[in-house]
Amino acid sequence: MSSITEKSPPTVDTAENDSERTQSKENAYEQVSSPESVRQKWYEWFAPSDTPEERRLILKLDGLIIVFVFLAYWAKVLDSSATSTAYVSGMKEDLKLYGNQLNYLNTVYYVGFIVLQIPLTLLMTRCPVNYFLPAADLLWGVFTLAQYKVSNVTQLYALRFFVGALGGFFFPAVQWYLGSWYKRSELSRRGAIFFIASQIGSMSSGYIQAGAYDRLDGRFGIEGWRWFLTSDEIRLAQERMASEHRETRQPFTRSKITAILKGWRLWVLVGFAFFFSQADGVSQNSGLSLWLKAEGYSVGNIDTITTVSPAVTIIASVVCAVFSDVYDAKASLIAITAGLNIFASIVLAIWNVPNGLKFFAFFLSGTADGIAAVVYAWANEICAHSAEERAIVISTMNTIGNTFGAWIPLL
Repeated sequence: MSSITEKSPPTVDTAENDSERTQSKENAYEQVSSPESVRQKWYEWFAPSDTPEERRLILKLDGLIIVFVFLAYWAKVLDSSATSTAYVSGMKEDLKLYGNQLNYLNTVYYVGFIVLQIPLTLLMTRCPVNYFLPAADLLWGVFTLAQYKVSNVTQLYALRFFVGALGGFFFPAVQWYLGSWYKRSELSRRGAIFFIASQIGSMSSGYIQAGAYDRLDGRFGIEGWRWFLTSDEIRLAQERMASEHRETRQPFTRSKITAILKGWRLWVLVGFAFFFSQADGVSQNSGLSLWLKAEGYSVGNIDTITTVSPAVTIIASVVCAVFSDVYDAKASLIAITAGLNIFASIVLAIWNVPNGLKFFAFFLSGTADGIAAVVYAWANEICAHSAEERAIVISTMNTIGNTFGAWIPLL
């Protein structure tokens, strides 16, 4: 893949005019065009104002970008989900994992995930994406495949660190990349399709592990692209981003970095990401599967019951994305999702409640992930005036959220 910004005309940036340029861009963004006279219906894929050329471009982008990132993200989440699934399917006994070692495995993964996430996301804004992402994916695949040969937990710790480091920047990198191609009325739905891959990966892990455990356990001694756009399409894509005041990449300067760190956007959006990640942790930190195991559920039942939460997330993602793009209701969607997850968290914190209510709270917590595409689409919109700020903000949002996810479960 190549970025539209690679063909943008070169610009000269200096420290003296950097702050003035930033202010003018912010003013331009605030004067974004008024809503269309004919509102897009929730079931329509294109806006009424989209020209035939734009519709062809959008379909081409969807087929080339979204399909690739969907499949790549599905594979990454399938791997990360597989650790917890494998734990309750025999890995605990085979590798003699006891105490908090499952949490330690997740923590090591997140340490690798966090350490290089911001640097690699920023590096992607400087390098050709069509080489950068596939190279990282290839190395990630090598370390992922090597996990099936481990004979002790120490080896698994090392591999999980490198898998996390090589795969960690993929989510913020894709969110930044989508913001380089899609308009604000298109971002949430594309981001939701991308994010749904994580839930399908999580669900797939349960079904795949259940089938492997039943049919392959012990067998053989092993326990159970490339593409281009035309010059006219690149020009149209650039014009579409210019109409959104989405700026091309510029050189990094000290004044630019200082302005980003002092700006309200970074800290407000990172704050949203922090609270989102803590609600997300309810469904992602293996609580449901470990409770089911303690209650005596069979391995097959555990592997399939835990797929309900990702299914809830998929539904919530689609609903939130459509309402966000069509009605621009981001604040309301975030508030509603927060309310649902506060209720779910209170129920699980009390714990001594009927099992039916406990199941309901676990499944309801899946709605937290449903707002992810909206939050990151909002970040792309708010930071539209600077490609570098978008990269820093989006990667920091994901890094901070996962930093807390690395140690809070140990408490």
